[in-house]
Amino acid sequence: MLRQVFIIINDTIAYQRTYAKGLDSNLFTNIYQKLKKAAFSKFGGEAGSYEFFEYKLSYIVDENLNLILLFVSGLGDNFDDIKPQLKKFKTEFLEFYGDNIKDDNFEIISDILDPIVDNVHRNLKPKISLVGFSGVGKTTTTKLIKSEEIPMQHIPTITGEVATIKIGKLHFFLWDFAGQDQFDFLWEKFIRGSDAVLLITDSTLENLEKSRYFFELVNKIVPTARLAVIGNKQDLPNAMKVEDIERLLGHKTYSFIAVDPNNRPKMIRIIADLLDMDTGVSPLLQPMFERDVLMDKLQEALQQGEFEKVIEIFEKISNLCLELGDDSLAIEFQNKSKKIQDMLAKLSS
Repeated sequence: MLRQVFIIINDTIAYQRTYAKGLDSNLFTNIYQKLKKAAFSKFGGEAGSYEFFEYKLSYIVDENLNLILLFVSGLGDNFDDIKPQLKKFKTEFLEFYGDNIKDDNFEIISDILDPIVDNVHRNLKPKISLVGFSGVGKTTTTKLIKSEEIPMQHIPTITGEVATIKIGKLHFFLWDFAGQDQFDFLWEKFIRGSDAVLLITDSTLENLEKSRYFFELVNKIVPTARLAVIGNKQDLPNAMKVEDIERLLGHKTYSFIAVDPNNRPKMIRIIADLLDMDTGVSPLLQPMFERDVLMDKLQEALQQGEFEKVIEIFEKISNLCLELGDDSLAIEFQNKSKKIQDMLAKLSS
């Protein structure tokens, strides 16, 4: 998962784009000189990688320009996948800025470079794997995340399903595995390369005991992946409390009801939390969280009968939907706003 992109020219950060928690200023200062020494030494190559705590620092340089392009990702990311993206990014950057880098007043225009960097992130997008045994709600959770119609009848997933999903302005791989025992020989292959793993349980003691197997699998195949337990089906009478599940499994557990479409924002926040992505470090998620806050304010305004405020919130939500690329939803909120305006016009006439 690509967490940060830095462009360093003459030992100064000329550009930075952050998608998730990565190197803060202190960590960057500590590591930069070591990285530069390795990159520009006679033994160093044009491109390379350097491991630092929980991060993989992949770089490509131009010695004549004293330029370093740096990608910060997770330790589990493969440099062979990152290297082509580094080379392509260097080519695109130099095609646009190469002739001007040595100018005294050289400046990178973020509005121009951001879309190029975001495209790199799409090519190195996080992989989220949903694991769990058959019938615990993995496919329902997948469809909830994808905003698809939620199935009310369990249909076993055969082998697995892979989807690209969009959360805010960010793209993710979502893998949903078949949970039947006869497919367990595929699980190691499917889980490989995961940045985050969501272990779905049905909150029953029997299933929780069986699910311990997935902890062993994650530790063996993707030890650097973030893992959380989803205590699904909390609406059922035999569901164990989340506190008891956490105590039994010794791992962070989230209470969940996947068949409720209103729980999609909660699941998105779980994923963002798991990947260290919040509005403070990942501005591309901010419009989505702003929309969630406005939806809460909308309900309050409707209950209070504050219709002028409702219209204002509808407009704001519609604009955020357009920003997020949800055009159909933007039109829906525009139409709702128009209906309220027409209603107020009739009342005042």
